[in-house]
Parts: sequence; C-alpha cells; structure tokens
Amino acid sequence: MKTALLALLAAAGTTGAPTAAQFNAALAAACPDQRAQTRNVACARAEEGSIQFSCDYEMRGAGGAWARHSAILQLAEGEWVWIDGPTLCDEEEPSLN
Repeated sequence: MKTALLALLAAAGTTGAPTAAQFNAALAAACPDQRAQTRNVACARAEEGSIQFSCDYEMRGAGGAWARHSAILQLAEGEWVWIDGPTLCDEEEPSLN
C-alpha cells in the first residue's frame, strides 16, 4: 500500500505544473549567463492532454522595471525545459520580444 501511494504521488508530481523554483531553474538553464529575477509565476497546461505548460510571469528588465511575459515549458527526462518565451539572453530588453 505504501509503495502504491508513493508511485501515485510520483506520477502526480510529473504531470503537475512546474513550481516557481522549477520555472526559474528552466529559465536559468535557457539563459545561464544572465540571472533573471521573476515573480508572480503561474503555469497551467497549454492544452488539455498536452505535455507543455504555458507560464505567465513577471521578469525584471535591465532598467529595473517589471514586465509581464509568457513562456512554454515542457517536462523532459525529469527536468523542466524552456521551450519558448523571452529571456534576458534574447536582447537587452526582453519586453521587445
């Protein structure tokens, strides 16, 4: 019974939306040379049955202002991967993307 419960919890963890920490780790992996500050990260499945998640977030730009953005993340081999969305590596001002 305990093994079945642990398996169920593990399966649920792999299908749920990424946490803010997981989101930030994926962003850091996508843009390792620029440390981005984010807040108000909220992710939901992009479409019913999809393995991709759409995440809305705010990121502080080079000038210090917060701007709203969206990104797509996907779980691959146990890690969240940044599929699409602005990062600080894109341009000096990601709000232009």
